[in-house]
Amino acid sequence: VHGPKPRDYGQRTPKKMIAAALLGALSDRARGDRLHIVDSFGIEGAPSTKAAVAVLGNLAPAKNVLVVVTRDDETSILSVRNLAYVHVLYVDQLNAYDVLVSDDIVFTKAAYDAFVASKTVSTQEVSA
Repeated sequence: VHGPKPRDYGQRTPKKMIAAALLGALSDRARGDRLHIVDSFGIEGAPSTKAAVAVLGNLAPAKNVLVVVTRDDETSILSVRNLAYVHVLYVDQLNAYDVLVSDDIVFTKAAYDAFVASKTVSTQEVSA
């Protein structure tokens, strides 16, 4: 009756705290000039790992690079997915852990616009 019983002592992290952690991590990377925005990684719409290596070499010569793309950007995904030091995430999967683990963050222009749009829509809905 009074013995140990299996319980789950885990606690859920609030959504606003998760969002604040992501924005804080991105702000830290932006302050350190480690946040970059590119148009695309391919050459004229065709995927090219060689072109992606050249772009990343100029922007982020770091060990771990996080590349954020939109779901419909097949050219950029195919260009960088085979690089060992690159971690590719879709813009809707972006999280604070991956931002903090990576040395540099590279957004495609479309992914950056989608991220900013999702954050501004959220704040307008809350204030309305």
